Amino acid sequence: MHDPLEREPLGEVRLTDPAAVQGIVDAARAAQGAWARTTLAERADRLEAAADALRPEAEALGELLARESGKPLAQAQFEVRASIGLLADNARVGRRWEGRVLPTEGLAGTARDLAWTRREPLGVVGAILPFNFPVELFVEKAAAALVGGNAVVAKAPLEAPLVVARFARALVEAGIPAAVTPLLHGDREVGVALAAAHGLDAISLTGSTAAGLAVARASAPTLRRLHLELGGNNAALVLADADLDLVTEELAHGRLLMNGQACSASKRILVDPSLHDELVQRLAAVVDRQVVGAAVDPQTTVGPLISAGAAERVRAQVARAVAEGARAVRGADAGASALLPPALLADVPATAAVATDDEIFGPVFALVRADGPQAAVALANASSFGLMASVFSRDVQLALAVAERLEAGGVVINGTDNYRPPVIPFGGVKLSGGGREGLGYTIDELTREKTIVLRRFRQELPGTEGAER
Repeated sequence: MHDPLEREPLGEVRLTDPAAVQGIVDAARAAQGAWARTTLAERADRLEAAADALRPEAEALGELLARESGKPLAQAQFEVRASIGLLADNARVGRRWEGRVLPTEGLAGTARDLAWTRREPLGVVGAILPFNFPVELFVEKAAAALVGGNAVVAKAPLEAPLVVARFARALVEAGIPAAVTPLLHGDREVGVALAAAHGLDAISLTGSTAAGLAVARASAPTLRRLHLELGGNNAALVLADADLDLVTEELAHGRLLMNGQACSASKRILVDPSLHDELVQRLAAVVDRQVVGAAVDPQTTVGPLISAGAAERVRAQVARAVAEGARAVRGADAGASALLPPALLADVPATAAVATDDEIFGPVFALVRADGPQAAVALANASSFGLMASVFSRDVQLALAVAERLEAGGVVINGTDNYRPPVIPFGGVKLSGGGREGLGYTIDELTREKTIVLRRFRQELPGTEGAER
């Protein structure tokens, strides 16, 4: 495979034959039972061993991730280091995995029963990964599934498979059976084959809403568990009393992370009319100071999009918004490269597609006038998506009232909605998916709770019948 600018070969992976996917799933199912019977301590030990083996390689792997994904070098190195930490963190959280003792003593008919729950693996989990945060999301899904006793069949993104493949090898080298954690390589046909395979108990997908809907249709006959983190046309609501210094700083980071190719980026900026023009000027200055170039250049702040085709789609979306009435303060260039300077759209009409459901997966700021909190909430909720949102206001009580009315999986007050520390439950509503990811939360999603009851188990201590207590 090559880098997004197609300047240099980076490595090779063996493509998976779609016809072979069912056999790989069958082998994972055959191996999963023995893996589930290993102790939780042993499963956690192996995740920690994989993390230990990867730490010395972190810098080199970060550079490789930058080259294959186009992610600026500092961001790529952060993702690799964080993913290694997440491997170890899943082992730590897994060691404290616990069920619940149920309050049967409070009911007359069950007062002498002892009831509790325990977490058990689902079986075989299919994991489909995106190109934008491939390593983090491989670990997010695979580490949680494995420490929970599942087998996990993951499909790497064809655009950025190399660092994911190294992490997958580290798991096997640490003693996890290869059949329990196979990695697939291929295009959409391989993903379709995995989604349709018999013997999967769950699918965890991070990707587009179209991909999520296709997986849901393929899974409908089996009622397998779906864990979906899909697209998002996130809204950042800038109210009349917002601190524009803070707004500008947060939006610059939240929109340009991973070159604008993040599901949780601040894609729609719904701004009070009194602040619109000043915010446009401030964001124009942000756009002008970006350095667009090769991902591994330390000076680069915006690297290439994942492909020239992806950049061309963004150019077409910007042109469509202008045709629908938006004003291009800074426009996407007309080149054919994957390199795409950030664009800035002002005065975007509320009727334009980008103001509701046209998710631009690239470095584009789009400002829509929203006259007051109620209008901003109504426009934010008019989207079919609901991943994350943000509210900027000096009046925290007002911001909280707005946050509680937004239809989103999470809302950040006075900060970018592109916010995903591993300790929070992350996920969306509406067409942005269902289920939550995060440290511990993913383990819960990829396991099930079983209740066990011992009827009439509790008894009086011999010789104390009728005695006063």
